[in-house]
Amino acid sequence: MSNEITTVQPKSTVIAMLLSFFLCAGGFYVAGAKKGALLFLGCWILSLLLMQVSSAIMVISNIVCCFVTYQWLKEYNNAAAA
Repeated sequence: MSNEITTVQPKSTVIAMLLSFFLCAGGFYVAGAKKGALLFLGCWILSLLLMQVSSAIMVISNIVCCFVTYQWLKEYNNAAAA
């Protein structure tokens, strides 16, 4: 076993936001499988609830997903920079 120090590279904001808005998969990119799955299911349930009201406001679930992904991305990149 070597004593190599590995550095964590910051993740791309553009990729995270594109995955988050179009696929609701930005959480998987930023936070991993467990937190990403929770965010995906939460946004999916929110979009189903908003669809019952009006399909025009379903974009709110994508905006929520983007916001949460961006917050997680900021935390990740701040930790990677430290």
